[in-house]
Amino acid sequence: RVDQLKYDVQHLQTALRNFQQRRYLREQQERQREELLARTFTTNDSDTTIPIDETLQFNESLQSAHRGMDELIGSGTSILAGLRDQRVTLKGTHKKILDVANMLG
Repeated sequence: RVDQLKYDVQHLQTALRNFQQRRYLREQQERQREELLARTFTTNDSDTTIPIDETLQFNESLQSAHRGMDELIGSGTSILAGLRDQRVTLKGTHKKILDVANMLG
């Protein structure tokens, strides 16, 4: 019976501590909520500005360089295509000249 009473006392003390802890946390949350609701917020100072203009200019110059490289690659591709066409034409002309030379002996 004494052991049962000791167990009951420990159980009740643990329950009381848990209840007090939950109550303390709830009261703390209430205080924090009230502090937030009572606080007046202001705008940021001018010291917190972000240098977006420099970043924007840097980004625009990178995009411009990217476009320039794309144009350069495109013109290089068209030059290569033109050289291939000229090669085919010159091969055909060379073959015809050889055929004419063979006919003339």
